[in-house]
Amino acid sequence: MKGKGDLRLERIPANILCTPRDLEVYRSIRKSGFISNWKNTAEDSSYCSEYWADLKIGQGACGFRCAECFLILTHRVKADPSRHELYENVDDFYHAVKQWMKKPGQRQTLGLGIDCSDSLLYEGVTGHARRLIPLFADEKANPYNRKLVLLTKSANVHYLEGLPARNVVVIFSLNPEPIADLFEGHYPDGLRITPPIQDRLKASEKAQGMGFEIRWRIDPVIPVQGWQSIYEDFFLNEAGRFRPSRITFGIYRQMAPGLKLKTFSQKWGLQPMPWKPEYKMLRDKGTHQQLPTEIRIGIYRFLREMVEMVWPEDGRPGLALCKETIQVRNESGISGTKCNCE
Repeated sequence: MKGKGDLRLERIPANILCTPRDLEVYRSIRKSGFISNWKNTAEDSSYCSEYWADLKIGQGACGFRCAECFLILTHRVKADPSRHELYENVDDFYHAVKQWMKKPGQRQTLGLGIDCSDSLLYEGVTGHARRLIPLFADEKANPYNRKLVLLTKSANVHYLEGLPARNVVVIFSLNPEPIADLFEGHYPDGLRITPPIQDRLKASEKAQGMGFEIRWRIDPVIPVQGWQSIYEDFFLNEAGRFRPSRITFGIYRQMAPGLKLKTFSQKWGLQPMPWKPEYKMLRDKGTHQQLPTEIRIGIYRFLREMVEMVWPEDGRPGLALCKETIQVRNESGISGTKCNCE
């Protein structure tokens, strides 16, 4: 963690972020390690892919205040998860990507902060996407035809207008509105920070109209009481009129108790999620705890059937699972190993 002299507190206006109120971030300089390569260390080789690298545009929780976000752990108790650390030496990131794109043997996809930030929440401040997207669309600058992957809970696609869409994937983190309201972050007085799900669905349609490949990440699926009706209503009455190329599902999982995520979250006054699993959480093949295998298989089967009911076969989104074992993939009928990060 940098000393206080290395961090500059900045208030970003709500109209730039498209949030209900202004947010504060810490601005700093990242001197090295601009790109990280994801490495799967799980016991089950199907549990998570190794397809992607990530541009480390920020550090710590992104500012949406989701109480169970794993990014809170990247700062531990040393930084407020309400104030994302956002690096301001944008030129250095741009040049690092240019060099990465020219080197053989790299990952085929680069996430725009998908594992350390939000790809579009701060686009009005950093301009990363607007600088990088033309690079990925340029055959000379991108000789290995690599893809840039954006993942966001925002609806800030207006920043992408007029940009080439080749080799760019835009992924929206979605859920039925009652589930999003349960899991996603709020201001201390209870107002949710993230945009309504309908706004994100419309943003996905708008970005698709610009030519970008659009995917959805419905994660975490949370089996609250009556969850079947909630997700059925979402697919039949809301999601079905849109056409993402892929939907990745992931069921609620929590960090292992030894990592004390909830302790850090509570220290900073984040509102805990008002739901507790009715089943005992068991260690999975990685660093998380998950619901029992048979419960997860049943949930995924239900979601797959919803997708098959809503979209005709010739226009049906591809399906994938996030952080799941080969047994769950096979028995749920969603056996592909590609996920939203690929």
